[in-house]
Amino acid sequence: MNSNLRQKFLTGAMVLLVTVFVIPGFAGAFTQGQCRHEKGFGMKKHHMSPLGIWQNPKMAQELGLTDKQIQGLKKADFAHREKCLELKSKLDALHLELEKLFAAESVDEAKVLQVAQKISDLKGKLFVQRIESRLKVVKLLTADQVGKLKMFRSHHPAHRGKIDKTGKTRLKQKA
Repeated sequence: MNSNLRQKFLTGAMVLLVTVFVIPGFAGAFTQGQCRHEKGFGMKKHHMSPLGIWQNPKMAQELGLTDKQIQGLKKADFAHREKCLELKSKLDALHLELEKLFAAESVDEAKVLQVAQKISDLKGKLFVQRIESRLKVVKLLTADQVGKLKMFRSHHPAHRGKIDKTGKTRLKQKA
């Protein structure tokens, strides 16, 4: 009886160990690079507008931004982000509508193409918003400050090449 209880205990312990450590590993729960710590209130910064340079005190100091320039960048940045949020919200709604159309019993090709065209139009508007934000930066900064900003951006890994999973930068190959 004692050995039977001991065997049940060991079997239970093994099942627990397999459940906790082995299965999640096979499922990819511990893959490298999946946990990214974003700054801010859940906002992703990888597509941040150049208008957002006012948020980086070191960058503002290096560029020699005046209070007037910082206020102008702030105002333009918030206006830009509000417009982008509105467009992205509409874009998300259209993506959902497109999914519904494809999930229907019979796919209405005309409606699918109509929604696809609306999605394309919104993506174009988002692209124009990004271009307008870059133009606004050029208007607010002096030529010297724009040159310094370009130099800083060219030294940033995201603009030089891709960062692999180990955190090392791989330079882009010139064709």
